[in-house]
Amino acid sequence: MKPLKNIAFIAVLLIGIFSFSKSEKPKTTLNIDDINVLEILSKQDLSCRPNADFLFYVESSLVKKSRGFNTVNARVYMVDRSTGQYNLLASENVAVPFHKDMIALDYEITTRECEMTSLENGDKIVGNASSGNYCFSELMKNEIVYNSYINSTNKLLHLNRSI
Repeated sequence: MKPLKNIAFIAVLLIGIFSFSKSEKPKTTLNIDDINVLEILSKQDLSCRPNADFLFYVESSLVKKSRGFNTVNARVYMVDRSTGQYNLLASENVAVPFHKDMIALDYEITTRECEMTSLENGDKIVGNASSGNYCFSELMKNEIVYNSYINSTNKLLHLNRSI
């Protein structure tokens, strides 16, 4: 009976050690200093198939619910499809109205080099203190990023806005 206890103890010990050890490598961020993101996006707009090298997507999270609109933090990422590395391109707070042209903003808009504007669907960019290397409004001019933004905010706020 004693050898059975020893084998059981060693088995439980080994399972415990290997189940809590981390064997995955953390994903590293993509170096975008030598990549012209706006040129890549302009090439993707002109072609019928997306570029196989990079993927652009938008993540959004709810910041604040207000009367008449919700404030959403939208982050634009660029992913290298071959390596899985990613990098934040831009991050801004956007006021999403319940109805188009309905916002009376009660925000102090932060001043930056980028122009603060409203998007073509009526959402207003209200600014963010921490942003990426590119202007959010400049990236939103591209159809790929704009469609990803609409899909992301629709899923977050349970809306049915068309692209």
